[in-house]
Amino acid sequence: MKRNHHLSKVTLCLLFFYSTNLLSQSAEKWASVVEWDGVSPWRQYLIYSALYMGPNAIPVPSMANGVVDSINSFYAAAAIHFGKGDFTRNIKLSANYCLVKDVIAFDLSWVPVEWYQTSDELKQKRHVYYETYNDKDAGGDLYLNTNIQLLNRWKEHFRLALRVGYRFPTSTGVGSARYTDAPGYHFDLSGAKYLSKNKQWKLTTMCGFYAWQVNTFGQNDAFMFGAGIEYNSQKWRWKLNNTGYIGWIGNGDDPVIINFGIEKIFNQFGASLGVQQGLHDFSYTSLELGTRMRFGK
Repeated sequence: MKRNHHLSKVTLCLLFFYSTNLLSQSAEKWASVVEWDGVSPWRQYLIYSALYMGPNAIPVPSMANGVVDSINSFYAAAAIHFGKGDFTRNIKLSANYCLVKDVIAFDLSWVPVEWYQTSDELKQKRHVYYETYNDKDAGGDLYLNTNIQLLNRWKEHFRLALRVGYRFPTSTGVGSARYTDAPGYHFDLSGAKYLSKNKQWKLTTMCGFYAWQVNTFGQNDAFMFGAGIEYNSQKWRWKLNNTGYIGWIGNGDDPVIINFGIEKIFNQFGASLGVQQGLHDFSYTSLELGTRMRFGK
């Protein structure tokens, strides 16, 4: 009996060791997958584009709607991203601060942590580094936007706003192809045309420039675009838009998405649901549940 008990322990240890090795990657395997030249740093073999990284790495900027948000608020949400070979969950935090009503405001957004499960096939496609091959979590970059209202004298007819955004490199998980931990920036003009006299319905458009530092040379430059429709009342808000950007490198850097969001407003609080579907170079279906606290009227 004792002998059988010891044999069982040995068998379990061998099975654990074998299964662990199956889910790991050696330096030799990584070098073979990426065709390492024996000299270049491992970061140069990652592909800094939306197609070859996690869903929060180089995201399409949110759709701007031509109007500066003049209400101070704090937003917290949980999101789930479903992709072939990639299942990601994350927390999202953001805040808006109005410096001058209807003129200038700032907003911050951050994904403090994400948890992910990635298939071996996708890890190899993304050239995940062998030392971080089994990592399961990472933290994101911090985004700061400055929003400026333009042409206020014609606000009864249409709205126009300028947004200037910067990405602070605060992320982890580079070796796992989750983030780039590199700076980026964008600026865009957005406009809105009201469709009703009460200004509840409006068409929105956006175009701009988006750039981020890459790991091989300089930066990738992209043309950013978007169009949508919005409804806003005292109790409900919803939006439907199509946004994306087109990079010049051509390595999976042309993500296009369609996004639907709805928010129920309860006085100073709001509850929201967002659904996002990747159409090109963004292979995720995403769901986001959030709550917003407003400060002031």
